[in-house]
Amino acid sequence: MIIALILSVFLFLLAIASHLAILGVGHRLLGRRRDTLAKLGVSLLVLSSHFLVAILFAVGFWLGAEWDLGGFDKAPTMDWMDYFYFSLINVTTLGLGDIYPTDHLRVLAGIEALTGFALISCSAQLFWTMMHEGEKA
Repeated sequence: MIIALILSVFLFLLAIASHLAILGVGHRLLGRRRDTLAKLGVSLLVLSSHFLVAILFAVGFWLGAEWDLGGFDKAPTMDWMDYFYFSLINVTTLGLGDIYPTDHLRVLAGIEALTGFALISCSAQLFWTMMHEGEKA
């Protein structure tokens, strides 16, 4: 359980730091530009940041399974796409339930959902700012 918590906190901090760094880059690149092309560019940066976070947690789930922290209730084997799919569903807080973690990997899944909610909120704030500042111009 301790290893799962350490892994969860590490991935949480890494995800938050990378997401905020990417959002900062997007905000600086946007500068005073408020045209549609600039907004689309920032939107792609935000999307890539969310994909990066899903990949980070997918690696975390794979490591957790390799370290016998738990497994997944699915077919006998999980391939990379299954880990990424589960992570993407979890980080968006969609939680379909067709694949679910067992044992201590449940902690990592909970932390990922909380992380995803926080990051989606940060992204929404950036989009609101982009649109609101665009109306002022």
